[in-house]
Amino acid sequence: MKISEVFEQAKKENRAVLTIFITCGDPNIDFSEKLVEQICKSGADIVELGVPFSDPMADGPVVQAACLRALDAKTTLPQIIAMAKRLRERGIDKPFVLSSYFNPILKYGIEKTVDACVDANIEAMIALDLPYEESDEIASVAEPKGVKFIQFVAPATPLNRVEKISQKDAGFLYYATVEKIEMQDGKLDSKIAQRLADVRKASKLPVACGYEITTEELAHASALESDSVVIASKVVDIAYGTFEEKGEVQALEAVDVFVKKLANAMKR
Repeated sequence: MKISEVFEQAKKENRAVLTIFITCGDPNIDFSEKLVEQICKSGADIVELGVPFSDPMADGPVVQAACLRALDAKTTLPQIIAMAKRLRERGIDKPFVLSSYFNPILKYGIEKTVDACVDANIEAMIALDLPYEESDEIASVAEPKGVKFIQFVAPATPLNRVEKISQKDAGFLYYATVEKIEMQDGKLDSKIAQRLADVRKASKLPVACGYEITTEELAHASALESDSVVIASKVVDIAYGTFEEKGEVQALEAVDVFVKKLANAMKR
């Protein structure tokens, strides 16, 4: 299934798209492969395959720690793409987004990375530290081969720039929320909600919004305000914490329960 089809289907069903991020290789690539398969079966619409990096400056402490564990396990970009290919061969058809910093892609080779993504049916790529003005270094290679390059905007991004960035056919626009999220009478903080509404109005693409989700109620509130809710730290924390305490089987079960609750919370 393509990213555009996922958003179209969610719109028909009057719900937000649930995107789940994992740090691949945390604590090892074999577990990550099982984790991605479980997340897809539990109701996620899109999965971000996080590539561990030594200086993940755009991530919080949970993902930073996961990156270090994955690097300790010698996880590499080619291993992650090979994992995605195996999952495709087993029939997992949810869209995959390769989420990396620029350095691992550059080191492996931009064209080589894009070709490997095509082979593994990874539909999109992210380079978190590559600004829009420099994005053609990847996008010019990826887009002709059918791999979308997803762009970021931030709370301080001017709306005319949001509109400009969203002109690219990137599948969706990633809105990186950095404000502390508060609830007011069961709703998102009014300032955050208004800013997100303004971004969605300016954007030519569906808007995916990243949150530090701690409850299904907050997921539901954010689903009302964005086209996709992106969950990262909480799933990473549940998966690794349960794995360490109780083992692989229980970790997959815990993630299954949480993702199913989140999937239900996407309904508007």
